[in-house]
Amino acid sequence: MGVIYAGCTIAITALERFVHLAGVVPPDLVLVRVGLPDGYSAERPKLSDLPTDWDLVPAGPGSMDFGTRWAQANRSLVLYVPSAVLREESNAVLNPNHTEFAEVRMTIERAFSYDPRMYRLRRAPARKKPRLRA
Repeated sequence: MGVIYAGCTIAITALERFVHLAGVVPPDLVLVRVGLPDGYSAERPKLSDLPTDWDLVPAGPGSMDFGTRWAQANRSLVLYVPSAVLREESNAVLNPNHTEFAEVRMTIERAFSYDPRMYRLRRAPARKKPRLRA
């Protein structure tokens, strides 16, 4: 059973995708807007309700089982979960098997590319050695 993952902001979407690229950027990235129907059903579990391994990258068995159970139960169209990359941000998991999914609209907004500065190797500035005083 497949689901659709989407970031709740463009910024977290870009960051989530970037950390999983492993240096290989597809040349055809696009920004997709997901339009949800009015009054759609959603769940937003508390951190304490998530499995202990919810923030493992790659995803651990606990979070995979949690998401699978949610999708199979078919209780809601959307499951909002914290980002494992930046827990203050949220991702939306959409269930294409839910009856409300027929009303979801996805439209390509524009081509997307990362700023080339994101690929540059950076080194931490050299630390100054403390001077010893006699």
